[in-house]
Amino acid sequence: MAGAAPVPEAESGPPAPRLSGRRHLAFLGVAAVVVAFDQITKVIVRASLELGEREQLAQFFSFSHVANDGGAFGIFGGANTILAVSAVVAIAIVVAYYFWPPLNHWLIRSGLALILGGAVGNLLDRIYQGHVTDFVDFIHFPAFNVADAAINVGVAGVIIAILFSESRWLRRW
Repeated sequence: MAGAAPVPEAESGPPAPRLSGRRHLAFLGVAAVVVAFDQITKVIVRASLELGEREQLAQFFSFSHVANDGGAFGIFGGANTILAVSAVVAIAIVVAYYFWPPLNHWLIRSGLALILGGAVGNLLDRIYQGHVTDFVDFIHFPAFNVADAAINVGVAGVIIAILFSESRWLRRW
């Protein structure tokens, strides 16, 4: 056809997925709920139990008021400042990974939101308390908190999504 504008050649590869504003809001909402629940439970524990005090609820479970100035399982004890800086770096990485490349998988987005909320919750403790308040205490297991649980569930969700992303069950969601 004479005079027709040339058709540009198609770019290689599929276009990058775009996330809607609603999905961004859900991502930030989940993270905010984790931060709020984490901080509220820690305030209750600090108001209800003296540091080091334990309230036995069952033979294998108790609430304890523990001040953890280290990392997970108490490793790197006394390294609060280094761990706070590490948390800021981790938060930046989670946010960057969420937006670039844009993620279109619900389980990865959910996992990253849980990780973000948990990291922010523990960072707030490190900044304002000088340590992280742990209180969920199963016998023969280090005490932990809501933020720690959210981080672990989030990491598990991301790993499951990556390992089984070709599964029909995960694609259906």
